[in-house]
Amino acid sequence: MRSRYGDRHSKRKQNIVLNSLIGIVLAVILVLVANIVFTGDDSQQTASEEQKTAQTNSDEKSNSSSDDTVTSDEAEDSEPSDSESDSATDKDSTKEESANEKKDQDDEDKEGQDQEDQEKEEEEADQKPGEPNLEGPWEPVGTSQTGPHVSSYELGSTDWNEKLKAVESVMGISADEMTIWKIGGNGGPQQSYARVSKAGSGNQVYSIELEWIDGKGWKPVGVKPE
Repeated sequence: MRSRYGDRHSKRKQNIVLNSLIGIVLAVILVLVANIVFTGDDSQQTASEEQKTAQTNSDEKSNSSSDDTVTSDEAEDSEPSDSESDSATDKDSTKEESANEKKDQDDEDKEGQDQEDQEKEEEEADQKPGEPNLEGPWEPVGTSQTGPHVSSYELGSTDWNEKLKAVESVMGISADEMTIWKIGGNGGPQQSYARVSKAGSGNQVYSIELEWIDGKGWKPVGVKPE
């Protein structure tokens, strides 16, 4: 009786131990399987993320390289060639030379005009108001006549009045302030003379020689006191 009971009890203990070991082994197996499964998913996900990151970096490098290429091409297009630069420099130099030449010419013209104006002012200053200009120089007084010139001695005609204007430029007074003794020919169709004096008796009489200048009018060419 005791022997059978002891055998059963011993077998029961062995079964418990065996079942416990089997349970432990199964638990370990389940843990290992679960670890393998989760580790495989994480590895796969990590590999996928690494692949995406590598692809992104590759795309960024490709875009950067493309941008650098475009920027380089634009820089090359924007930079003028040596021949274009030389041509532009030559054009600028030519323009500058032309501008300088024009400025020099303008300065010369202005200087000449200023000198002419100064000489004219000096001539006018030499002739005091109301005093005859006996030494000149004299200038043509201008004319409104056109076409071939014909000298006229008709009182009040255009040519007559222009002769008086030339006489006035010599005498320094208007015709109304003069006594006109005579205006007549002086040896040629384009030459004339006038004998005049200041208005009033006993004043000096002057003989003024005149010459016609085409397009410019009568010009005094000589003055003689009588």
